[in-house]
Amino acid sequence: MKSISLATSAAVVVTSSLIFVDASSSLNKGHQFSAIHRRRNHTNNNNKHSINQLLKNEGLQITSKLQNEATNNDDVFWSIRGGAAAASLTDPATKITFNDTIETNNKQQLTLLGVGVRKKGPIKVYSVGVYATPERKELLSTCSKSTEALVTLRDSLSSTGNNDNVQMTFLLKMNFKVSAEKMASAIVDSVIPRTTSTSTETESVKTLQKLILDGVAATAKGAATPGTELKFDCLSNGDVKVAVDGKEVGIASGLGSAFANVFLDEEGVSPALRDSIVENCCGIVSPSAANEEEKEEDGSFEITMSQTSEGKSNVKTKFQLPKGVKDVVDAAKNNSAFSSEKGASSTTTTTTTTSRRDQHISASIPITPAEMPHFASMSVMMFLFIYVFTTVRDTKDTLVVSNCGAEAIPFLKLYGVMPCATAFIVMYSKLSNALGKQTLFYVTLLPFFVFYGVFAFVLFPNRDVIHFPLAAVEGAAVAGGGALTAATNLMRYWSFSLFFIVSELWASAGVPLLFWQCANDVTPMAQAKRFYPLFAVTGNLAPIVSGKVMSKVISLQKTKDDIGFGATLKKLAVIKAVVGLGIIFIYRNVYAMAEERDRKERTEQSLSTIRGIEETGKVQITMKFEKPKQKLTLRESMKELMQSKELKAMATMVFCYNVCVELTEVLWKSILRKQYPSKSLYMEYMANFSQTVGTVAFLLQLIAPGILNVFGWRGTAMIPPVTMGVLAIAFFAAIIAGEDKIPLAQALLIGTVQNVANKVTKYSLFDPCKEMAYIPLGPDAKTKGKAAVDVLGARLGRSMGSASQQLLVFLVGGPSGSIVNCTPYLGVCYVAAIAMWSKAVGTLGKLFVTPEVKVDNTPKLESIGQAITIIKRIEDAKSEKRKNGNGKKQGKK
Repeated sequence: MKSISLATSAAVVVTSSLIFVDASSSLNKGHQFSAIHRRRNHTNNNNKHSINQLLKNEGLQITSKLQNEATNNDDVFWSIRGGAAAASLTDPATKITFNDTIETNNKQQLTLLGVGVRKKGPIKVYSVGVYATPERKELLSTCSKSTEALVTLRDSLSSTGNNDNVQMTFLLKMNFKVSAEKMASAIVDSVIPRTTSTSTETESVKTLQKLILDGVAATAKGAATPGTELKFDCLSNGDVKVAVDGKEVGIASGLGSAFANVFLDEEGVSPALRDSIVENCCGIVSPSAANEEEKEEDGSFEITMSQTSEGKSNVKTKFQLPKGVKDVVDAAKNNSAFSSEKGASSTTTTTTTTSRRDQHISASIPITPAEMPHFASMSVMMFLFIYVFTTVRDTKDTLVVSNCGAEAIPFLKLYGVMPCATAFIVMYSKLSNALGKQTLFYVTLLPFFVFYGVFAFVLFPNRDVIHFPLAAVEGAAVAGGGALTAATNLMRYWSFSLFFIVSELWASAGVPLLFWQCANDVTPMAQAKRFYPLFAVTGNLAPIVSGKVMSKVISLQKTKDDIGFGATLKKLAVIKAVVGLGIIFIYRNVYAMAEERDRKERTEQSLSTIRGIEETGKVQITMKFEKPKQKLTLRESMKELMQSKELKAMATMVFCYNVCVELTEVLWKSILRKQYPSKSLYMEYMANFSQTVGTVAFLLQLIAPGILNVFGWRGTAMIPPVTMGVLAIAFFAAIIAGEDKIPLAQALLIGTVQNVANKVTKYSLFDPCKEMAYIPLGPDAKTKGKAAVDVLGARLGRSMGSASQQLLVFLVGGPSGSIVNCTPYLGVCYVAAIAMWSKAVGTLGKLFVTPEVKVDNTPKLESIGQAITIIKRIEDAKSEKRKNGNGKKQGKK
């Protein structure tokens, strides 16, 4: 019988979805299988009979019950866990690894029960691993897979004597920087509700807080930074021993049970930890219990292997595996680590050392060499997205403002862009249900580039043929007055209006949706804080390059009329087509790198798993089936997503930003048109404007990571509204003063500075802060929610600004319908939008930042607290008639 040897005592069988490892030298017909099957309704029949065929090919048999039910295995969510002696277990939320066993100071061996993440809002603060004595793990193995097993575990922690043996250890590994004060207060705040509030326990809680505070403050950075480890040993006498980074700090008496309940009771701070313990330790039952357990429907089945030829059963061990496991095992088979136990140990040590070295590098340098390909690819992709955005933005403004006037923009955004944006959201949401993630990206991206090519080579050269004659719209303009002249021009130059609408959609769908969705998919949270501000450093070189390219192309034209402008459009369209191909190539590359990174992580886990099996000869295979999620309709999705406080706050920020931009941009472009009436001159000024934006944005983004570290999320997110508000007030004041006091050129300069600030602060600070908030959210929030916020929220903001300007033009714009006459009223609307924006930043800041708990350690307050404690103790002594000895101790205190 054929077998695949991994080492001197291991064999492996592989298919695309299953790996079976046995400690014997080969698989043979002496092995028998029994199954405990628990599953929900699962109707996917793809990849049928793969498990059965695998076992049949190896000369093995499977029970009929399992044979009937175990064939639908293609929608499986896999994780990996090794044998009893496996090297590690990784928290999937943070990628932080925990050793399978640890040794206490008195040489006790504790084994890992499970791991989980502690979240504060969407922030993954730390991962926690729970270790217990082997007896307690054995106790859990007899419990069914339910949270009732955790009750059994908690009950086993009652005080069992006066010795200091460890019953259970909670190992916290930090993933997010937290100050010593916050860390101590946060843990103590969770312990207090689980105590009985006696005077003794109150003092113990204060002791625990001081131990954590002193231990964390004594670390190299004086705070709980990523990589810091806090260990809490629950002792047999009911005490809790605290250690930070391997250094014992002290003991808090009588809090063992309360501290354990912080993580293990029904309101535990880490639901993922509770689920992990149940999944990893419970339900290891004998084959004879199959019929009793079959009634449970938890969506999984278990295969237990026993070898009957020797008359004894192997010890059972849970074993779950990832998709694409064939590549993982192929890599494992060729790995030299299996040549000997010494080699395996060496490999494990090397991997751990490399991981820690990278963590230290990441803490001091933003990007490690291993991360550079991913970072460089994403930065170049952002550069290409912004290049296209800058080019089409300058082109659309030139076409519409030069032919229809700046006053036409509010009409076009409200009645043209807003309905099209709504239709885009509906279509995108429907396609997201029908298409895969990468296919959806291509289907969304390509139509934009097709349109820009058609416009440059077909529509614009034939503009005189396809546009309406002046007489067709002149009557409506005369009847409606100056306010409707701009609107009728939009209908007359309909192809220019269409170009404007498509370019506005690209502004919302390009960088905000397509790029950031890709970034959020392939960038782990640990890298996001370092990478996201720096992505834009390279990306925002694009306005500089775009401005240079446009200026060069315009200068090459012999004439500055429409013929020369048409030639410019064609050259720019060809460049955009090349850029589009570059975006597709990089997109495919970054996903390939992400898959390779995940594959290497699975390989590393597989190596640890097989080494554990090789050493112990213990294996049990558990395959877990998930019922496919039902696709929600657009209305259901929006209803569910709008219940999120995070998405509401982000939508308000995006809405108010776009209102503010709209209120100043149209006024600025109206003045710009007066100063530069020619299309080519107007476009050249916009090109120089883009270069300025790119240069300032590049310089600001070099210091953006430092700003984020110094001011935090909330402080950084407040910089854009404050900066834009101050400059906008100066711009409005210059317009109100009039040309008699402030020349038009100076007012234009102030408006240009304000508009540069609009875009620079958005690219450098606003976007990174907003995108960081998406990472911890669910998949629907990252696709449909993000589309609703970034596309629809942006369009609503622009439309609200446009509607306000239209109303003001009709009411106070005068016979000419000029937006300049509405300046004072625009200023009032602007200030109101800034106020709403600032309030939303404050709301989101509370959700995403760990609240600071102030600890007052002044001698005066400390003395008062001690006095109250003494009085309470004296009263307790009198009421309970304590012994003389205790009374003497109390008197001394």
